[in-house]
Amino acid sequence: MKFGYYLLNTYVPELDGASPELYAHWLEQIDAAEDLRFDSLWVTEHHFRFFGGMLPNPQLLLTAAAQRTRKLRLGSSVSLVPMHHPIRIAEDFAVLDLLSNGRVNFGAGRGMSSHDYGIFGADWDTAQARLLEELEIIRRAWTDDVLEWDGEYYHYHGLTVRPKPRQQPHPPIYVTAQKDPDSFQTAGRRGYHLMTVPWIFTNEIQRTRVKLYLEALRESGHSENNHEVFVMYPAYVGESDGDARADAFEPWHRWRAFVLQELGIDPSKGSLYDERLSHFSYDTMVAQNRAIFGGPETCVRHLQRIREIVGTTHIGLTFHFGGLSQEKILKSMERFARYVMPALK
Repeated sequence: MKFGYYLLNTYVPELDGASPELYAHWLEQIDAAEDLRFDSLWVTEHHFRFFGGMLPNPQLLLTAAAQRTRKLRLGSSVSLVPMHHPIRIAEDFAVLDLLSNGRVNFGAGRGMSSHDYGIFGADWDTAQARLLEELEIIRRAWTDDVLEWDGEYYHYHGLTVRPKPRQQPHPPIYVTAQKDPDSFQTAGRRGYHLMTVPWIFTNEIQRTRVKLYLEALRESGHSENNHEVFVMYPAYVGESDGDARADAFEPWHRWRAFVLQELGIDPSKGSLYDERLSHFSYDTMVAQNRAIFGGPETCVRHLQRIREIVGTTHIGLTFHFGGLSQEKILKSMERFARYVMPALK
């Protein structure tokens, strides 16, 4: 089992501070993740909103992380590839792979917001189809001496993309899939690693979708042993279950408000809003093993259950959410590394 430190911040200015303070806290958290022997660091790409929008460019923050860490794998979760030019993305992550001495995990997806695509002048309606073409272009840009490509959306002839990444044949490629069965099957058929977020649904529901990915891997001649199922969960490790609830209850419900807003669910939705409010409540998340909240022994049980149900091999944990204080974040990370991680390694 691998554990990643996952940065998906929901920015609460009055609690998280101004931009310089927020970024200083992130860098301190990254240093702690390295010192506490997390396996990986994952950062997201979002734009404009308080839901993650303070981190619009994962490769920039990962480049800073590359220069202050030595062991952490550095992952994008995800780069919104269809909103950008694939050759630009290939160049950026090749440079990052060189600067990090070959520690890049490249995660790509379409994202959730059609609004952002309009701002960047990209087409939302074709984003998923372009993503699949762009991923192959990026892979070929990393591996081919001369790129020749005639696709539906892009055409290149006699193009040499420099530099090449350090990892050979190329950095691992992860692709998101959340709900659409075809997305899980496509990731498997193409031999990509899978990224998914079970806590949005339930672990049991997401396990049925992960099985589609694994079946597609096998049917396409790929080995399960060489592919990861990477998942993300919120986490807070307190000294006890009661302490964890006292510390994380309000920050988590602030984060819940961001999540519901991002999903477009508000009180005007009536019973759906009430159902989703309950679905994402602190106590429901804990009861359904959809959040790693509690004392150390409880958190170990959560993770063991997740491993059994979902079949994951790599878990990213979000410790910073809803304006939680830096002191509590760092203590939660330390308790996780000292008491929880050893029980599952």
